[in-house]
Amino acid sequence: MTEDAQLKIRLSQELKSILEERSKSNNRTMNGEIVNILEQTLLSTKANSGRSIYHNDIGCVEDTRKVPLAKQQEEVTAMISDLFYRHPQYQLINIETLNDGKKIRYWYSIPRSESFRD
Repeated sequence: MTEDAQLKIRLSQELKSILEERSKSNNRTMNGEIVNILEQTLLSTKANSGRSIYHNDIGCVEDTRKVPLAKQQEEVTAMISDLFYRHPQYQLINIETLNDGKKIRYWYSIPRSESFRD
């Protein structure tokens, strides 16, 4: 059997009043409310920490467009750049060309909290 640790803390009167109201509305003791807040905050942060890695492939050749391959590659590169500009929490890892430049693959990571598969 493990023994619970005890901790003595100092609170401002305003914070104490908020905590009292919250513990009453949740039918908990003040100690129980503090423990609940800490568990929700610390355990959810730990579960959502880290990053997930993804990759996307973008084709640079469309038969219907009469645009040179180099121009299509520039357009794709600008699109990728814009994506990472609009989402600074994403981190670009690598960009590579495949199929003689007809496909661009980019690898990136996102916070695990935003990942749909983790």
